[in-house]
Amino acid sequence: MTVTIVVENGSRKKIEELRRYAEKIGLELRTIKDDGGMRITVKPQENSKRSLIKAISYRFYQSFVISPLIIWVLTGNPVLGLKFGALEVLVKIPAYYLFERIWARIRYGYKK
Repeated sequence: MTVTIVVENGSRKKIEELRRYAEKIGLELRTIKDDGGMRITVKPQENSKRSLIKAISYRFYQSFVISPLIIWVLTGNPVLGLKFGALEVLVKIPAYYLFERIWARIRYGYKK
């Protein structure tokens, strides 16, 4: 999601405060000068560390809660479910991280 703010001329101090705050919370901030003042465009910018943390937490949830329950229900063997979950972690965390980083570069679906 992108947010656009219009700032009147002479508000440089406010713009710099907004820029510093945006950087602290991980937002990309762009300023565009025009006749009526400045337009500031702000959008979330996800970094690779956040993608990695998301990938790991999601995978542990899926691999040690959801998948073992499914395997247990299907086979009646809870140990098999946990073994399957452990294998999933090793394979799917790198796969999801790569997938997430590829999609971070694709602009499809963002409003311009």
